[in-house]
Order: sequence, then structure tokens, then C-alpha cells
Amino acid sequence: MTKSTAVRIVVVLALAGAAAFAYWGTREGGEARVIRQRIEALRTEVNASTMDGIGIAARAVQIGGYFTEDAVVDLGGGLPPIRGRETVMGMSARLQPRTAAFRLELDDVGIEVAPGADTADVLLTASFVRRVISTGEESRDAREYALVLVKIDGTWRISRITAIDTLR
Repeated sequence: MTKSTAVRIVVVLALAGAAAFAYWGTREGGEARVIRQRIEALRTEVNASTMDGIGIAARAVQIGGYFTEDAVVDLGGGLPPIRGRETVMGMSARLQPRTAAFRLELDDVGIEVAPGADTADVLLTASFVRRVISTGEESRDAREYALVLVKIDGTWRISRITAIDTLR
């Protein structure tokens, strides 16, 4: 075996090891995968739009189903926390016509679930993207949030959302 062949073999083995680490190291366990799917479903629900009264009320109920009854949403910035699923649903119904112009994107979603636990911590970046129809330009407001989810009757629900102040 020549020196050049040996170097190629080492490089190929190193690349294969890095690929295996990337594959196995980033695969999520069952509960983390379920939580990610649940958060993605909420994002899809928030991005769906409807303008009729029945659709708005139904969407608010569907969005409320992602939260616990005693959920707390703390947006920071001196705003009082939003408390309770009913309040989240009411705000969702009232804000739907105004939020229809926005698209929610979620990035950098990190999920931590201890084996056998019924709570999970999630860190993510939520971006609200608004497209100006006349110019095609987009504006983006991105913020980081910490979520606490609890598993109730087999379903993961958000019990707390807290805005994270970042250095700007």
C-alpha cells in the first residue's frame, strides 16, 4: 500500500465517522420527535388563515388545544403575562384578521426531554415574516423563546412560553 492510498483511506474513514456522528448525533428520540411534530403542527395552524367567523372561532379552539389550561405566555418587554388557555384562544380569535398578513417560521428548535419524563424544555427562534405585496419585500422580526411542555393524557401541551432577552 502506498502512502497516498493510506492517506486516502484515513480521510475516507474520518469522513465516514463524521457522517455517522452527524447522523446519529442529531437524530431525535421518540418523545423529542413527537414534540417537534407538535410544534410544527402549531406553526402550520397559526399560518393557516380564514376570515369567516366560524373559521376564526374554530381556529382559536384548535390553537388552544396546544396549550395547558393554566398556560402562561410571557412576551417580556414590560407586558403582563397572558394567563390561561381561554385567554390564548380569545386573543387568537381577535388577532386572526391582523396576523393573516404574517407568516410564522421556527428555527433553531432545541428540545430536551429526560428519559421517562413528562416535561420538556424547548428553545427556539420564532420569526414573524411580513411580505409587502406591492414590492415583494419581506420584513422579519425574530425573537428567541423558551417553552416548557408537559405531557397530559398522552399529548404534549405548552404550559409556558417565555421571551428571552437577547443582546442586540
